[in-house]
Amino acid sequence: MNYLNRFYIRILLFLFVYVSGKLRLAHIRYLFFCVLLFSAFIFLGCGGKNLPPRPDGLPALYPCAITATFGGVAKQDVRVVLLPKSGNDKWKPSGITNPEGYVELSTSYGFKGAPAGTYTVTFSLIHEPDEEEIRRGTPKTSLIPLKYSPSKSTETVEVKPGKNNFTFDLDAGEEPIPK
Repeated sequence: MNYLNRFYIRILLFLFVYVSGKLRLAHIRYLFFCVLLFSAFIFLGCGGKNLPPRPDGLPALYPCAITATFGGVAKQDVRVVLLPKSGNDKWKPSGITNPEGYVELSTSYGFKGAPAGTYTVTFSLIHEPDEEEIRRGTPKTSLIPLKYSPSKSTETVEVKPGKNNFTFDLDAGEEPIPK
């Protein structure tokens, strides 16, 4: 139990003792129930973000970050996925770039980092047309060249034990996505 929880409990007990001297038995029971309920919320709500337990078979993960620019310009919201060359993509790392084109990768289960190995790096940023654009016949468009998509990318990295930082300066362009 951390210090903050103990502090709240002391305040609640003081209030309970102080107020209970001025109330009837029915009110004391109601007040006790409220204090108990409030205490439960304090205990449950003061924990940090907990990841699920480490799954069986999860290999050692190493910090992995990618910075990508397209024609020298960083793009936000590009989905970056590392597809293992070994074929086992259960723990494939991925992430979304920030406005500077930077992303720290984590597994599909939310664990930060990437297992050691050789990967094909894929990039995707799709523009979904809104209703008006659909009426005008605007197709779904890739805001970066399709040659970086999962089925076509030739970009590779090798994640090794320790910190891994990779930089890509890729071609720019937009292409309609074939149906």
